[in-house]
Amino acid sequence: MSQKDFISRYNVISGYLWLAIAAISFLAVCYKIFTEGPETWVAYFIVPAMALIMYFTKKWMMKRMQNHLKAMQEQQGKN
Repeated sequence: MSQKDFISRYNVISGYLWLAIAAISFLAVCYKIFTEGPETWVAYFIVPAMALIMYFTKKWMMKRMQNHLKAMQEQQGKN
């Protein structure tokens, strides 16, 4: 397996990891709110929100990197 394939696979897996963290933490906070009350647990919704922000940031950066690599290949083709 080449280095590029490994990095691409890592990026995809880590993106799904952030989605899993968001889903699991959201369900855990909801469970705690229903069992113990929202007084202390509502603030913990920041954890799934931050995980979603990380997922979308990772996705945006991956797309940006692909566009940059494509532009570099086109520039090398012109030279």
